[in-house]
Amino acid sequence: MGTRAFSVTGKFVEKLKANKQNSVKEEDNQSYSEYIPKYVQKDWQRFFTKQIYAFGKDILYEKNLLAEYGFTKQSAPIPKQGTSQYSLTEQDDQIILFGFGMIFATKNDAVFLWRHEFIPKLLDVNSIPSHIWEPNQISHCTIPKTSDEKLLMLKLLVKSIKWLERYEKWVLTTCGQTYRDKSLDGQYLSPPVRLDKKWSELSEKFPKILQTFEPPEQDYGAGALEPLQTNLTQQSQKTKKVCGACGDSWPEEVSFCPSCGWDGLPC
Repeated sequence: MGTRAFSVTGKFVEKLKANKQNSVKEEDNQSYSEYIPKYVQKDWQRFFTKQIYAFGKDILYEKNLLAEYGFTKQSAPIPKQGTSQYSLTEQDDQIILFGFGMIFATKNDAVFLWRHEFIPKLLDVNSIPSHIWEPNQISHCTIPKTSDEKLLMLKLLVKSIKWLERYEKWVLTTCGQTYRDKSLDGQYLSPPVRLDKKWSELSEKFPKILQTFEPPEQDYGAGALEPLQTNLTQQSQKTKKVCGACGDSWPEEVSFCPSCGWDGLPC
């Protein structure tokens, strides 16, 4: 079946790839690498792009899998100039899907995830429009700068990854692995691909990253994603250690290398 201009896989979405370079400054992109390993960013970007593609295929599947899961669809007023919006509320969380990305929101906070690049941005939940067809309609997006903002973004990101894992498990239960393999055909993934397992594996990369902002006794592996309640300590500006694996430098108190995940971080 051919793609539709207003669907998640439509031509409008593909045009966004050519425009994304103008949307984010290079220094903003680099700021994430100060505390998130580049390989983690690349893994997330690779699978999130495929996930949005998969959502588009799910829309075209018989009764529309997104609708069957519980999403509500709102079509763009001018189909060729925007993408449809799918929204879902689960308890206190809200998931909004577009052809160009995803918004994951809680009661008080939200993060916007861009389809084609790892540039998570924080949003004021009160500023999210009820109808969004194009990226420029999402205003007041901010790249996390302070330690508090970075920790908040990371928690929302992990929570969104957990939701993506749950959704993919539901797809496998509902349609089977054969369907998902077919829907991802041509996406440069060696079949069989279990997106639910990929998201699970990726979420396991974040406990150490989160420990750079909060005490290590926080049980992030068990899904400790409660709202921000503690005062965060600023990263030390003292003498830095040099990673013996990749050569990057990091503060003394960091026990592993955020760039490559090396545990020893020898001087």
